[in-house]
Amino acid sequence: MGGSTWAAAVSGGAADAALSLVAALAGRPRATPSCVRPDLAGGGPGLALVYDQLDRCRPGEGWGAMADGYLAASARGTERLRTTAPGLHAGPAGMAFAARCLARPSPLDARAEDEALRRGLTRTEDAHGVAWRDFDVIHGLAGTGALLLCRAGESRHAERSLRAVLTALVALCGERAGVPHWFTPAAALRDDALRERFPRGALNWGMAHGIAGPLALMALAWSAGVRMPGQDEALRRTADRLLACRTEDAQGPDWPGITGLDGTPDPRPRRTASWCYGTPGVARSLWLAGTALGDASLRETALWAMKAALCRAAGQPGAGPSPGLCHGLAGLLQITLRFAHDTGEAEFRRAATDLTVRLSRSREHEGNPAQDGPGFLNGAAGALLALLAATTDNAPGWDRALLLA
Repeated sequence: MGGSTWAAAVSGGAADAALSLVAALAGRPRATPSCVRPDLAGGGPGLALVYDQLDRCRPGEGWGAMADGYLAASARGTERLRTTAPGLHAGPAGMAFAARCLARPSPLDARAEDEALRRGLTRTEDAHGVAWRDFDVIHGLAGTGALLLCRAGESRHAERSLRAVLTALVALCGERAGVPHWFTPAAALRDDALRERFPRGALNWGMAHGIAGPLALMALAWSAGVRMPGQDEALRRTADRLLACRTEDAQGPDWPGITGLDGTPDPRPRRTASWCYGTPGVARSLWLAGTALGDASLRETALWAMKAALCRAAGQPGAGPSPGLCHGLAGLLQITLRFAHDTGEAEFRRAATDLTVRLSRSREHEGNPAQDGPGFLNGAAGALLALLAATTDNAPGWDRALLLA
């Protein structure tokens, strides 16, 4: 399980129930719409990823044609809407990512790469204080960097763009008077309650919108041999900051989502920890950083933290998160699967089985996986992808969009 070949972590009755849910939600191969939303978060690219995975599991049934159909419909959606939004999950970069996963050509690759440079880099150049959407996984440099990392070995333009992104992120990880450059000033906070609570600005620690995402990208790039001056120091500095802001309870380490510059936490109720915020996403970024740096202690802390998160999740059956990838059961499952694959530990396999059972029964407790639409981040597409990753031997390369591997 800890080797390079992906293998199903879940088998037996749990796998059968999960695959039954996949079959029920996917339905049968059918004609695709001519034009759909082109964003990865909630549009056609996420569906293309699901149908591609189904085609890998059940070739010859027509799922491949559906994957191609949704990719083509997404391209037409981009043309019709003239989408130029930056970021992997909101703009054309998401469609380019899906095409890359399907091994299909995409005319939008260069556009997505140029968009990362034009918008992201100009906003972060010599900055001390930035909106988190400028550097995060959803809208910012870290997410577009995930696409560039996929293509860096195939395109000189992509590698140059990736190196520019990494250079910007390394600079953001510097500090002034003990405050990291990536902090967000109060004026750039979009939430009135946060601006009132943090008049000096805030620090976002999460994987989706916070510094854990850039940490994961820098670590993955370093491990892939794409290394810029100061990148290792930025990895260490950022990992140390994450370690310093943690709290601990009876289970182990835990992380806030957002704090003030003095460490004061966001007063709003926290969502259940999954990919976007909380310990699972942070633990994965620390694991990747420890792997890049060859730091066994950092990896051990990541394992301790992830096991603590799984203990907390197990203590709230029937009242837990939504089914989706972003802040739900599917996201927690996918991170658990990655730890199971990397470590081979039976504890993670057992946890993956438990989470697969919960996700398969989510219509009885947390809600139908399709209740929030067909999307990748919050809807059925993400839940189905996680279930297929748990129960089949097809490697989930799609989770590069979450910077999990």
